[in-house]
Amino acid sequence: MKQDDSSRNKFVRVWKQLKVDDVKKQLLYVDDLYGTCGNCKRLGLNYLKDKSCPECKTEFKYIATNSKNPADVAKILTRMEKEGISMIMIDREDFERSNASDAAKNLFKS
Repeated sequence: MKQDDSSRNKFVRVWKQLKVDDVKKQLLYVDDLYGTCGNCKRLGLNYLKDKSCPECKTEFKYIATNSKNPADVAKILTRMEKEGISMIMIDREDFERSNASDAAKNLFKS
């Protein structure tokens, strides 16, 4: 018997409060296949193979991409699922906006 497509798991965006500093320390920025460590800025990391940064030893918990195309994001998420990668995809724009907001607040502290 063929499984009904409506019962398959789907990708759904979820809103959750996170500490921006914690995310920044455990974030892998990706574009297609290669990425950058959010903690030490090491380039050329492969999100399918690198579970941690070889430079600073950060264990990646979050992943973000510059792509705004839902098909490209779905492609990354599908690859992650296929490879058993349990990182959490976050919206890069939301993260960078929150990070910039915190940085601006810190400018005016004495």
